[in-house]
Amino acid sequence: MRGWIILIGTLLVGAALGIAATIYVPPRLDPYLPKDLRLRSRVVEGQVLQKQREGNRVLVKIQTDQSVILAAFTKRVAEIDLLVEPGATIAISLPSDQPVVDDPAIESVKRAK
Repeated sequence: MRGWIILIGTLLVGAALGIAATIYVPPRLDPYLPKDLRLRSRVVEGQVLQKQREGNRVLVKIQTDQSVILAAFTKRVAEIDLLVEPGATIAISLPSDQPVVDDPAIESVKRAK
C-alpha cells in the first residue's frame, strides 16, 4: 500500500511540475531563442507617431491597425535614435498583446517619403 501512495504522489508532483513548466518557462526563454524558434512572438507593422529620447532610453509611439503601442528601447539607444524617425513605418516583434513593451526586436524600418 505504501508503494502505491509514493507512486501516486510522484505522479502528481511530476504532473504539477510539467504544467508549471509549460506556463512559466517559455516567456523566460523566448528572448534567448533564435528568431525561427520563438514561440510566442508576432511581427507587427505600424507607423511611428512620436519618438522621444530620455538619457539612456528611447520611447517610440507606434500606431498599428489595431492599437497604439509604446516601445521603450534601453539597448543600442544611439543606433535606434538614428534609425527611427517620426513618420517611418516600423515592424517589430512582440511577445504578447501588451500596449507597452520593453526592447522589442526591430525587424525592419522604412523611411517616410
